[in-house]
Amino acid sequence: MLVRTTLWSGSQEALERWVREVTEKVKPAIQKSPGNVGAYFLVDWVNGKALTMTLWESEEAARATDVGADQRRATTAARTGVSQVETGRYEVVAKI
Repeated sequence: MLVRTTLWSGSQEALERWVREVTEKVKPAIQKSPGNVGAYFLVDWVNGKALTMTLWESEEAARATDVGADQRRATTAARTGVSQVETGRYEVVAKI
């Protein structure tokens, strides 16, 4: 399993818009993606940060959605006013 992450930063208002965007637009798009096995959208209101974690059944499944993920991140930033801080990829090596 692979996890793709995106760290965001923004004002309270931008993060509120981000929550609406991921709930209404991003979440449904990711759910329809072949190979997706879940996602988490987290907000740290105190420090003005958000974290997206999408889970993929394999590296290949994640790579197959890279272009769409790049487009969604750009659209999300433009629509909400959050800034994309960094992205990452992590292999899941243990799970409870």
